[in-house]
Amino acid sequence: MKQGIKNLLGPKLLFGLALGYTLLVTVALLMPITDGTKIAIPFADKIVHLIINAVLFMVWASYIFSRNPKVKKPYTLPLLFVCIFIYGILIEVIQERLILTRGAELFDVVANVCGLILGSFVVKVSNKFIY
Repeated sequence: MKQGIKNLLGPKLLFGLALGYTLLVTVALLMPITDGTKIAIPFADKIVHLIINAVLFMVWASYIFSRNPKVKKPYTLPLLFVCIFIYGILIEVIQERLILTRGAELFDVVANVCGLILGSFVVKVSNKFIY
């Protein structure tokens, strides 16, 4: 009985976590920047993009694998990669066109891709131990 409840709540909890994290990231990346919110550390913005995208990939992959651990990995992970990549591009376009205090940067996209690569690497390595 406990195992059945655990399996039932696992995917729902991970979906809520993935969706909540995605919404939090979206709001944070679309908020206007004021002088007080700028970080003086060189490349801090790029490191943040890298971490955000790595975690975004990992939480969505965790949700997908929690629903079906035997999901077709060769097909699923690249599709997830592309979806999050497109999401990152859309965020950059919205920042450039709609947010006055933000702009699109090519190096943000590069950092996003590096984060996706890092996240996919972590998922592939961890799947050997988890599933």
